[in-house]
Amino acid sequence: MRYGFLGPETTFTHQALLQALAETPEEFAAAEPELVPFSAVATATTDLLAGDIDALMAPIENSVEGGVSGTLDVLAATDSVVIVAEQTVQITFVLAAREATPLDQLTTVSSHPHAQAQVQGWLRKNVPGTNIAAASSTAAAARDLAAVSAEEARGRAAVCSPLAAKHFGLEILAEGIEDYDGAVTRFVLVTREGRIPARTGADKTTLVVQLPHNRSGALLEALEILSSNGVNMSRIESRPVGDFLGRYSFSLDIEGHIEDRRVAAALRSLHRLCPVVHYLGSYPRIDGQRAEIREDFADHAYDDARDWIERLSGMITPTDPATAI
Repeated sequence: MRYGFLGPETTFTHQALLQALAETPEEFAAAEPELVPFSAVATATTDLLAGDIDALMAPIENSVEGGVSGTLDVLAATDSVVIVAEQTVQITFVLAAREATPLDQLTTVSSHPHAQAQVQGWLRKNVPGTNIAAASSTAAAARDLAAVSAEEARGRAAVCSPLAAKHFGLEILAEGIEDYDGAVTRFVLVTREGRIPARTGADKTTLVVQLPHNRSGALLEALEILSSNGVNMSRIESRPVGDFLGRYSFSLDIEGHIEDRRVAAALRSLHRLCPVVHYLGSYPRIDGQRAEIREDFADHAYDDARDWIERLSGMITPTDPATAI
C-alpha cells in the first residue's frame, strides 16, 4: 500500500497518517506501507485517482479555523473517492529559527496559511510588522529554512510543530504560540471509490450536496429531510461551486452509517431534492461516540413500516388489462 500525505515528513498530516497506520487492520498490513509526501492535496488526489497511490491522508477541519477549504474543494470535485477513516491530532506550534535570534530582529515568518491563522494573535503581539510568508505546509517552512545558507536564514523564522523543528535541526525561539490551547485538527483517510467500512454503531457520513438553483427554502428542505429521519448533523460548510457568483455547494457531516435505515432514507430523499449529491463515505468516528436514536428512528421501525406497506400493497385488486386506462 502506498499512502500519500501533505508533506514533508513531520507535518501534522504525517502524524495523523502514522496514527492511522498503527490502527490498520491486519489485512492491510501484510506489507510495509510506503509513505509518499505531496506538496498539495489536489496533486495527491490526482495521483490517487490515477492509481499511483492507494490512499491519501488530508486535513479537513480545525477546531479553531473550521473547514480546510483546499481539501473540501478537492473532495467536492469528484465522486470517485471515499473516506474510510478519520484521525484527530492536537495542534501546538513553535516559532523556530536556524539559531537563537531576538524576536525584534526577525523580518520574515513563514508557515502554512492555516497555521498562520491559528497563531496570528501571538504574531501580532510579539513580532509586529514582520512579513508573513506562505509555505505549502508547516514542515515545509521548517525544511526550507534549514536548507538555506546562514546568511539567507538571518532574520527568518518558521511556525511549525515541535517535531518538525527538532527534525530539521532548528532552534526553538518560542513554544506554545497557538492562540487557543487544545486546538485539534481532524484528518480523513481517502481511497478510490469501492470500499465502505462496515457499520460499527459509532459512525459518521460525509456528503457534498448542491441545492436546486433559485428554489426558495431549498436549504431548509434539505435540513428538514435530515430532521424528519432523526439524523443529526455535526458539520455544515458552504463552498462556491465556481461556475458563477452565488452558487454554493454544502459539505456535511452527519451522524450514522449508510447502512442505518434512517441515514439511507435521508440520502434517498436528498437525492430526489438535490441535483448533485456526492457521497463521500461512512466511516468509524474517532471518538467512538454513538448517536442517541429515538425508538421511531431505529432500523426495526423502518423495516416494520416497509413490511406494513408491502402487506397493504398485496391487497390491491389487480387491474384488468382490458379496462385499464
